[in-house]
Amino acid sequence: MDNRTSRNGWHAPEARVRCAVAPGLVTITLNGEIDLLVIESLDQALATVGEAQPADAVVDLGGVTFIGSQALSFLVRLHHLTAEQGRLTTLHNVPPMVRKAMVTVGLDLLFALEEGGISGQRPGE
Repeated sequence: MDNRTSRNGWHAPEARVRCAVAPGLVTITLNGEIDLLVIESLDQALATVGEAQPADAVVDLGGVTFIGSQALSFLVRLHHLTAEQGRLTTLHNVPPMVRKAMVTVGLDLLFALEEGGISGQRPGE
């Protein structure tokens, strides 16, 4: 799939997007490099949340080794989708590099940056 290597020559782990659906909750687990190469998988995850509405969404970012603008856009779209239904998007296991990218582009204004997880604001809060 992804033949890119890092600057020191090792192969980057394959990016993966997994969804688990339970009543009222969709858990999305992201692993590896989350960039343009996984945009279709991110769109499928968004569709899964849309079909499961009303449902809160949890995104586990613990295995993310790189986050691109497409993934940041996905987080915004996911937040808006859940907010339209009065539900919540929560980010778990956020690596420091992802947190830095979120702050850089202003997503700290959309998601409350908290220890142990990052939560979106419920509509009206």
